[in-house]
Amino acid sequence: GAVESSFKCCAGAIIIITTSGRSAHLLSRYRPRCPIIAVTRNVQVARQSQLLRGVFPALFRAPPADVWADDVDNRVTFAMDIGKARGFFRAGDMVIIVTGWSPGSGHTNIMRVVTVP
Repeated sequence: GAVESSFKCCAGAIIIITTSGRSAHLLSRYRPRCPIIAVTRNVQVARQSQLLRGVFPALFRAPPADVWADDVDNRVTFAMDIGKARGFFRAGDMVIIVTGWSPGSGHTNIMRVVTVP
């Protein structure tokens, strides 16, 4: 999945949109070489994610967008800004984005490989 793809394309980071933190926990167990940026709206999930190997939680506080796809795009942009600021990757690097097809827990099924703008 995402970890194997990150090895093959030498990704700068894996960005995951998570509600419960379970997806970040599962990715962390496979020990990717790149950092995992876990974007969540839940303070408790962000705190607990700090205990996971290679996971850097990002608490997204902006109000949710009406359309789910727009909300995901806003969170991915937020994560890319954090990744650039922390020096995980630069413009032109590849990142893996893992999201779900609908809001809530248990819907994580989309993986994209994107070049950082």
